[in-house]
Amino acid sequence: MDPTRLGAAGCSGGGALTTFIGALDRRLKAVVPACYPNSYQLLFVGPDPDTEMSFPHFLASGLDVADFVELSAPTPWLIQATEGDYFTPAGTRLVYEEARHWYGLYGAEEKLAFFVGPGPHGTPVVSREALYEWTIRWLKDGQGDSHELPVHLCFDLLVTPTGHVQDIPGSRRLYQLILDYFRAKKRQGTFAELQAELRKLGIPSNGSSPDTKVLDKSNAPEFSRQHIEYESEPGIEIEGNLYIPSSSSGSAIPGSRKPAVLLVADSRPYFQAATTESLATRMARKGRVVLTLEPRDSPGENTHAPFVGNWITNSRANQIGLNLPAMRAHDILRGVDLLSARSDVDAASIHCGARGVKGVWLLLAAAVDPRISKLWLDRNPTSLRAALENTLNTDLFDAVIPGFALHWDLDDLTKAMGNRSVLWTDPANWMNRIVALRGPYQYRYVLGDTTELGDAQDNAYIDEFLR
Repeated sequence: MDPTRLGAAGCSGGGALTTFIGALDRRLKAVVPACYPNSYQLLFVGPDPDTEMSFPHFLASGLDVADFVELSAPTPWLIQATEGDYFTPAGTRLVYEEARHWYGLYGAEEKLAFFVGPGPHGTPVVSREALYEWTIRWLKDGQGDSHELPVHLCFDLLVTPTGHVQDIPGSRRLYQLILDYFRAKKRQGTFAELQAELRKLGIPSNGSSPDTKVLDKSNAPEFSRQHIEYESEPGIEIEGNLYIPSSSSGSAIPGSRKPAVLLVADSRPYFQAATTESLATRMARKGRVVLTLEPRDSPGENTHAPFVGNWITNSRANQIGLNLPAMRAHDILRGVDLLSARSDVDAASIHCGARGVKGVWLLLAAAVDPRISKLWLDRNPTSLRAALENTLNTDLFDAVIPGFALHWDLDDLTKAMGNRSVLWTDPANWMNRIVALRGPYQYRYVLGDTTELGDAQDNAYIDEFLR
């Protein structure tokens, strides 16, 4: 092997890796990425790349994909696309045109080329032959035939006996290497650092009453319900339902301020779990003002990826230096602002509840805002770091804050609440399965008539939560 004549080529995820390696490794003398190089001018509002193809804060740092190409100038690059790809030729051309001006500074315009092949995402034969022609030109002094010929696959060249590294005794999977990296790099952060991080993420609110409008209303014997909309921040409207008990409900005294509850709405069908609406109406009958709300983009776009959920919106937020779980925590605190400003609410007694991964957003909110006097977390994962121990997780995108787990975990958020109470029922792992854990957790039991028992158990939890 001649180490002075090395090139790299790849398509899709391989095109992304080729782009990154081509930018950073000077040993490469020809680079041909396909079906990845594309400008975020089009990608961001369209088919944002898979998460492994992009980086947190990438766009916030003023970068775009053309910067990878420009970083290695004047190394020869052939940038490829296909006509029917979601990485559109128009976006690829933007990368090429910007990089072409940069190569012009080196007088090396001939070392940059752009090729569009027919068909969908992939490398048709004409694209492959363009690749051969480019590498022959820059790695073999133009000596060779770029037409594709039949190839006999020689299995004697397998690097491992089976062709799979994982079959070698002692081999390790990627998640295990990531876990090793985490253990080597983690450093426990202080409480002050945690508070500074949460403020940096933009979670706290300014405490002002949000602009609110009533979309419709209805009345029941023991409470009235208002379908409302409030502004969390300019351009972000959050919908919710406000349940206002009548004077005869629970222990409500006419004209008195009432304790309040905020519930993060959840539509997921859990076995033996009351709906958000059912919980809200039961609490309203006990004399509480109850606000149920859906933070922004929850539920979000259905990406038909059951384990990763709406990864695309989370990725977009991270690319521009924001974080979607943190923004959702801010939406919750704007709901607390709404309740605190009401003349019929006792602002010193606002309890909040959430289920599943949404409990992470609520924990983030409660860690920075002492107005939340008590939490109810149901079927909530207990640890971000625990997700690193497994090969498969679900809903993790909706909880991840880049770099956070290196310094803190969810128990640090509960510690930040000080003496405020947390009712934690049926703690779960990252596959939404309830797990038996030691600690301040409570569990539902299933005996006899599960429907009646489930209601009784929830009523007991409601009483404890409202206490």
